[in-house]
Amino acid sequence: MKIAVMVAAYNAERHIEAALGSLLSQRADAELDIIVVNDGSTDATPEIVKRLAEAAPEIRLIETPNQGITRTRNVMLDAIAPDTDLVTTLDSDDLSPPGRFAREQAPFAADPTLEMSYGYMLVFRGEGDDPVSPDFDGKTARVRGIHLGAMLARTALMRRTGRFDESFVQAEDTDFLFRLLESDPKLLLRDETSYYYRRHDNNISRDPSIVRREFARALMASSRRRRAGLAKGIPPNFFDHDDQAIRGDWY
Repeated sequence: MKIAVMVAAYNAERHIEAALGSLLSQRADAELDIIVVNDGSTDATPEIVKRLAEAAPEIRLIETPNQGITRTRNVMLDAIAPDTDLVTTLDSDDLSPPGRFAREQAPFAADPTLEMSYGYMLVFRGEGDDPVSPDFDGKTARVRGIHLGAMLARTALMRRTGRFDESFVQAEDTDFLFRLLESDPKLLLRDETSYYYRRHDNNISRDPSIVRREFARALMASSRRRRAGLAKGIPPNFFDHDDQAIRGDWY
């Protein structure tokens, strides 16, 4: 099956080689189309991606002026090839677990009516000896929370959901995920880890006031749609986490 992985990159020179390496290590497991949109980086991000793409035709680099994460996500949506079967995302500072695509595409191949799967993510800080692997000896948190990288979705479902709402400064992914779920897709909740989320001092979500404001906007928009009878509710037990992930005192 052909899987599109959307990678938004802005000044990502520190981690993007590891991020893309974690995808390229799975080339034997699926037909990957790695769509990297460089959002006007001023560091060596585009040079790193171009170097990797020379040896890996799976990587497609799209260059844009700096326009922010939400518009960048829409550029990636527009770039999804018509013959793509499944779609997910990978942030340029995160990692894809080894063997993920081999495991997760199998239920879609077996059940043509399955529209979406969603797994756990492992939140971590440092990498291990292998740069494409977290430091499992350090503190980690296992979460089924809000991250489109933990999702694998049929292209048709993505198209049906529409575009990312460009009025969001952050939480555009939250809003998009809510809209995905509100359409009541046939869903498989996975017990495995689908995503490695790197926590560091430069995460885009570090400003708590912006995070709270934009998340509240996404939550209220979902509530309005459901009250108006325009959407289904979020599936019960969809979100799951451990206590230290909630506290976040080690982030």
